[in-house]
Amino acid sequence: MKEKSQPYTRLAKKFKALAHPARIKLLERLVKGECCVTEIKKCLDISQPNVSQHLKTLKLAGIIKGKRTRTKIGYRICDERVLHILKTLLEGEI
Repeated sequence: MKEKSQPYTRLAKKFKALAHPARIKLLERLVKGECCVTEIKKCLDISQPNVSQHLKTLKLAGIIKGKRTRTKIGYRICDERVLHILKTLLEGEI
C-alpha cells in the first residue's frame, strides 16, 4: 500500500511548495527565464535569506534547479508540468 501512495506524496509536496504567495511570485519570474538570487530578491522585495529559504523549498520539491556560472547560480523551473500549470493559472491574473 505504501508504494501506491508515494506518487501522491511527491505530488502533495509540490502543491505544498506552491502554496505561498512569495513562491508563486518567484516562479512567475522564472516562467520568463533563468534568474539569479539578486534578481529574485529585487523582484520579491524580500531579504536574501528569505529568498534562499523559498528557493530551498522549491528545490526540495523538485520544481526548480540551479546552475552555477562562476560566482552566480541561475535558477529555472525544471518540472514542465508545474511550468504548464503556472502559465495556465497566471494567464489573465496579472
